[in-house]
Amino acid sequence: MRFSFLVLLILLLSGIKSFAQTSIETQPVKELKPTGSLSSCGYTPTVKEKLVYEKLDATEQATGSFMAAYSIHKKEGKFVSWFGIVRGISQTRLGENKLALLLEQKYFDGITDCHIMMVSQSGDGDFLANLDGDAQSIPALSLVRVYGKVVEEKNNTPLIAVDYIRVWPWLTFTLTDLGAGDHSNPRWTKICKPCKGGRIYNPYPNQDYYLKILGNPKDFGLNLVNTR
Repeated sequence: MRFSFLVLLILLLSGIKSFAQTSIETQPVKELKPTGSLSSCGYTPTVKEKLVYEKLDATEQATGSFMAAYSIHKKEGKFVSWFGIVRGISQTRLGENKLALLLEQKYFDGITDCHIMMVSQSGDGDFLANLDGDAQSIPALSLVRVYGKVVEEKNNTPLIAVDYIRVWPWLTFTLTDLGAGDHSNPRWTKICKPCKGGRIYNPYPNQDYYLKILGNPKDFGLNLVNTR
């Protein structure tokens, strides 16, 4: 009887832990093969993602374009979905999978390349995102799309309590020059070598592409030094 009770207790505790875990989906890496032609597609959420995507207001499904600027500020209490590059990862509670992400927001107009995810190099600055999960499941300098409510904004930096996060590792996304006025953190933009006059968009990026635009992952994520 005691053994059965212990088994039941373990199952209940493990169920609570999995329930607390933020839903995380990662885009699989596939070999990119040039076909000689490119096409554009509307954004397609995954089956799990669709549940939170449908909670967005129409004004929050596209978050900036070359035609219209988008602001991540003064949105406390609103359910939003923002794209961002993972610059920093930290544990909010030592020894627990309670994470805070520092994200460089990227504009997205709702249209992407059909064969690879595409967002703008431009954005409206940094924001924070809190979630429950394993830091190893979110690579430094990956692209993510987070869904959740903006719970506060301090020092011009919004904070989202994340319900769902979709992750694009390197070789599954690219960046385009198109975008409204850029308000990105200068700390990140100075790393981007093509931003100083070269072409940013590449439909078939390789590792060197990301290193030149985003930097070296060894310097970011859990290793990010908190200096301006």
